[in-house]
Amino acid sequence: MGAWHADTAYVFMHSGTDWIQQDKLMASDGAGGEEFGNSVSISGDYAIVGACYDNDQGTSSGSAYIFVRNGTDWTEQDKLLPSDGAAYDFFGYSVCISGDYAIVGAFWEFWDDDPGSGSAYIFVRSGTSWTEHAKLTPSDGVTGDCFGRSVCLSGDYAIVGAVQDDDQGTD
Repeated sequence: MGAWHADTAYVFMHSGTDWIQQDKLMASDGAGGEEFGNSVSISGDYAIVGACYDNDQGTSSGSAYIFVRNGTDWTEQDKLLPSDGAAYDFFGYSVCISGDYAIVGAFWEFWDDDPGSGSAYIFVRSGTSWTEHAKLTPSDGVTGDCFGRSVCLSGDYAIVGAVQDDDQGTD
């Protein structure tokens, strides 16, 4: 196995019939193996990149980074962390951005002492800052549902996947 490398995400722009690389994104505080780029989303002049193995709030607690476009350059604007982040939440495993809102999944986050029940966090932009706006959990979530494994936003709606929910059989 080779040495750890810096994790990256690439931005491409459509020009005529081609897609041209516009920038290469890296976390300002990134370290190899954090899985920066595991999940990505872009909306207008904003991009979000997940780093689900970041260790800021404990081993594999995770994080997500917001980038903003200025001309052809993309610069890091903010680093998102959940207010209740903990080891092995894998926050940033899934991300989506739409307008002034971002959603970040933490599919292994514990709540009500249920390991792997999962959650998703909504962040809202105000100027150049992003703050946690809401924490989403399902009304019927239980251990191992992995709620937050996939997420998406559009307008006033958010959708969150729970890939191991057992309502219609195992997983």
